Order: sequence, then C-alpha cells, then structure tokens
Amino acid sequence: MNGKQRMARQSKQWLVDALVTLMKDEAIEDISITEIVQTADLSRRTFYRAFKTKDDLIDYLCRQLADDYFKSLKAATRDQTPISFATTMQNFFTFWWQQKDLVRLLIRQGLFDRLNGVWQQNAVAHYRDFPAPWHPQGTDQEVNYIMAFALGGLTNILRLWLVQAHPESPEEIQRFAQASFAQLARSLGGGENNTPHEAQG
Repeated sequence: MNGKQRMARQSKQWLVDALVTLMKDEAIEDISITEIVQTADLSRRTFYRAFKTKDDLIDYLCRQLADDYFKSLKAATRDQTPISFATTMQNFFTFWWQQKDLVRLLIRQGLFDRLNGVWQQNAVAHYRDFPAPWHPQGTDQEVNYIMAFALGGLTNILRLWLVQAHPESPEEIQRFAQASFAQLARSLGGGENNTPHEAQG
C-alpha cells in the first residue's frame, strides 16, 4: 500500500469516527455530510472521493465491523482442525461484547438491520472460509439460506442481549446459546455432526 492509499484509508476512518461521534447526540437522518466533514476536519471533496452518499459511509462502517469479526474468528480458530463450535461461539460473544457500545448505538439509530444486511452480502464467501463440521454443504443459494437462518438467530440474540442496561456476561450468554442450539439439534435429530456435544460444556 502506497502513501496515497494509506491516506485514503485514514480519511475513510476519520469519516467513520466522525459519524459515530455525531450519532451519539443526533438522529442519523439529521446528520449532514457537512457536519461529518467538519467533525472529521476534512473537506467535502475528500468525503466525495471516498463515498457517494452518507448511506455509503454507513455501509462502510458496517462492513468494517463484519470484516473485523471474521478476522477475529480466523485468528481464534487458526490452529483448530476441525473448527470447534465452542470456540466459534466464544469468539462471537466476546467480539461483540467488546463492540457493545457501537452495537447499542446502531440499535438506537435503527441501523442494526443494516449491519445484518451487509453481513449477509458476503455470507457465502465467509461460510466457505470456515469449513466447520456442522456446516452442511450446498450450492451458493442453499448456503445463503443456511446463513440467513444462522445469522438471524445469532444477531437476534445479540440485539436482545446488548440492548439491556445490564446484559449478562459473554460467558453466560454463550452457555445459554450453546445449550439452546444443542437442544434444537437433538429435537431435529441432528445428532453430533451438527452441534457438537461440547456445546453442553
């Protein structure tokens, strides 16, 4: 990456940071591009070199979050073959706990579903990157359905969990989620191959 590319990336990050700062006090629909660039101490020209609209900036923030999550999952499971279901769940809840203030802000601003939508856009590629034993094989369309089902459950747990004033610890919510998934697998006759018995522990 050359100096110009680094500067472009840094400018995008400053714009993201400015948007997050403004969202703490203003409704997203009331935030203007002028406010964003003034808060970031950048020009409108710099904004429009990076993004076409405010919505593009919001989507960039959501992609950042989703990409950071998958990077953390890749690091957490790097030495595991096959990938552990318990490790996957632990990483999921620990990562989002660390991002809880931003997640709550997205929920409050009505942007949480945008995060889900951005996440789902790259679902197939991420699914293929993590060949876990409980991942059924299928066409890209079938994988999209599988991911929509899985992400819907996990992100709704995430929303209910972190919107609380005093949410459970990541360890508590992980135990609950794993027990629920294990019970669902048993009720469907899924057996050990879908949700490992480690989900009990």
